Amino acid sequence: MSVEYQYITTGDARDLAIRALSCVDRLGVDIEGDSLYHYNDRATLIQISGGNKNYIFDPILLDSVSGLGPLFENRSILKIFHGSEYDITSLKRDFGFKIGPIFDTALAARAIGLTRWSLKELVSHFFGITLAKTHQKSNWSLRPLSQGQLDYACEDTIYLESLHSLLTEAIQKKERVDQIAEECRLLEDLTWSRKAFESSDYLRLEGTKALSSGAQKILRELCMARENVSREENLPPFKVAHNSDLVTLAVHSPQNEEAFMKLFSKGRIMRELPRWLDAIQRGIESAEPLPQRAKNGNPPMTISQQKIFARLRLWRDQQAKMEEVEAAMVVTTSLLKAISKKRPSTLAELASIPMLRQWHVNHYGTKLINEIAKGSGSVNHRQNHLPLQAQNGLTASEDQGGH
Repeated sequence: MSVEYQYITTGDARDLAIRALSCVDRLGVDIEGDSLYHYNDRATLIQISGGNKNYIFDPILLDSVSGLGPLFENRSILKIFHGSEYDITSLKRDFGFKIGPIFDTALAARAIGLTRWSLKELVSHFFGITLAKTHQKSNWSLRPLSQGQLDYACEDTIYLESLHSLLTEAIQKKERVDQIAEECRLLEDLTWSRKAFESSDYLRLEGTKALSSGAQKILRELCMARENVSREENLPPFKVAHNSDLVTLAVHSPQNEEAFMKLFSKGRIMRELPRWLDAIQRGIESAEPLPQRAKNGNPPMTISQQKIFARLRLWRDQQAKMEEVEAAMVVTTSLLKAISKKRPSTLAELASIPMLRQWHVNHYGTKLINEIAKGSGSVNHRQNHLPLQAQNGLTASEDQGGH
């Protein structure tokens, strides 16, 4: 590739790079992780571009990358990501960084109506350049890294500043500045969350609902055995055995090597054959009751709520078509259901619904209230058009004034 970058593996080079990056107002940021190869995921590269400089920091070879902390936390420098959730949560988890402000090019692309918004698609769309994805599934925890791997890693950040400029202009034309600002602000609060494994997790596997109770007990033991192997060998569970393979074993429950070999005669799953046979036997003998399937805590919609939901969904789909964006960029289906159940009659009631954003209220609040009112048979035009502060019992001056 023709773009120059520095691969940072020493303390002196790291400090000089951080000093240079501290002088710019925008940074393109990406990471590479090793989730495809290890049970416990970690960030193995941090790529940062800014001010015509491109750097790849290697946390494995460096004694520390803590010096990047003030850079990520500096609110006078915009951090530009593409599909930021994994990157932000990984950087927080592994290094304790606070990150902000943030701009997500994937989110911005969706907000302006692009239906293909991977980084590769955006670079092709805006610049006519095809990014190679040869090293997308590389094991980024191994050292040394090849020239091709480093070139690939750098390409993930070198276009982000230009994409930010183009997408910002498009967002302004689309009148979705407040949407992106609010959503990107919320990204700053993301934290890594990984639920500890539980024996009942087998219920998440596709096909479990159709299994007999006996097969479910076997599947539960197989999942626990796979989890133990994953931890011991530091492998992601799918590298030990695929979900579908465990379901197959639960259904057929082979109890000896010959029966097992009729199902699987090769592949990674064969390496743990004794464990699978032991797990199957434990499942067959298990007297432990099966867990109750988690029930949806939300009561089903009433007939009147269903009618409102159908009306709102029709409005949402028409609105999305008119704006030339995907439906979720207007209001998601789950939010429409929540709105239909609550049936708010004022903007204040609408704004109180969990997960509803202020930009939803700004853009669509009055329309939503009117659609609900039409579905309920009454429209309070005066109330619907009151400012939100007035509906909350506050004047504009009071809202801006006393804290």
